[in-house]
Amino acid sequence: MRDPRTSVAEVTALVATDSALAATVLRHAASASRASGGAMTLEAAIRRLGLDELTRVVLAATVGGAAWAPGPLALLRRDQWRRSLLAATFSRDLAPRRGVAPDQAFLAGLLHDFGAVVVIACLEALAVEPLPVMLETTWRRLIEDLHVEFGMVVAARWQLPEPITEVIASHHTPQGCMRVHRPLVQLVAIVDQIIDILDREPGGVAALSEVPGLEHDERFRIGALMPKVAEIMARFEAPVGRDAVSSIARQTGTIEGCWPADFAIESKTGAQYRACAVAPGMFAFRGPAALQPAWIAELTLHCPPDTITMLAHIKSCEKTSTGDHLVTAQPFGLAGEEKGAWLRLVGRTRQADHSPA
Repeated sequence: MRDPRTSVAEVTALVATDSALAATVLRHAASASRASGGAMTLEAAIRRLGLDELTRVVLAATVGGAAWAPGPLALLRRDQWRRSLLAATFSRDLAPRRGVAPDQAFLAGLLHDFGAVVVIACLEALAVEPLPVMLETTWRRLIEDLHVEFGMVVAARWQLPEPITEVIASHHTPQGCMRVHRPLVQLVAIVDQIIDILDREPGGVAALSEVPGLEHDERFRIGALMPKVAEIMARFEAPVGRDAVSSIARQTGTIEGCWPADFAIESKTGAQYRACAVAPGMFAFRGPAALQPAWIAELTLHCPPDTITMLAHIKSCEKTSTGDHLVTAQPFGLAGEEKGAWLRLVGRTRQADHSPA
């Protein structure tokens, strides 16, 4: 990309040396254009994406490659990759009004927490004995304590540009970074808080009013991005595989404070499920196809009189004794009519459970 003499044919030849990367590029190009034109060559796909978008795809595919490998901490690696993709997407979209280059913001969001992936990989690779089984929160505290230090080691070895290094070092303390890079560091710090709240709050996009420094119109931009988020997550999703024996204490498929429910749920791939429980910020359902925990899925809930298409953060997926899968999920980034329909569903389910027999 830095060499003005580079031709598309040369780039195509380089991408073609990695079959997994070539498949990713073809998938992104097909998604970028809904027009049907039969099979697409790799060169045509690269021309359709453009070299700037191709670079973003390659960076994301390369950084995320380890996220889908099996291992005792695979769940945490997938979840960290999910957060990195979200951070890159949100950072790029919010960058222009903050005077930050979108491409730089994308890379900063993608790499700011990469030290966490390195910590997890080291824990898995260097353990002489099998890792102990601990609560997810315990593992997360350990990773949180180490991820900035490990990220700085990677930044030095990879000779990352100074702005990206500053983001890795200071995204938790943006007030202490170099002034020249502060807009970029502050942007990534705000995006980190956005993801934390969307992961934690069933209130959806409306809860982003809690984020200091996030402007009113930026909150609506995040809400408008949600359909695009579903598409981006789908592009980078790998097939559901069998993880190694996990060192993370299992989450059960039960939901506290829930009410029984029964309605149809459909995934974007067309897999059919039946809801079995609803709570204010969670729901559970059963079906024949597994969904990847620690990932975002687009689901359509057919709950008359409403039909709700939403993003859902898959929290657990367990195979049952009957051979189907019990999935728990949390609505992610609800806004507008979808949020209203979800609140109506919760209200109807609660009322039905308390109605006289």
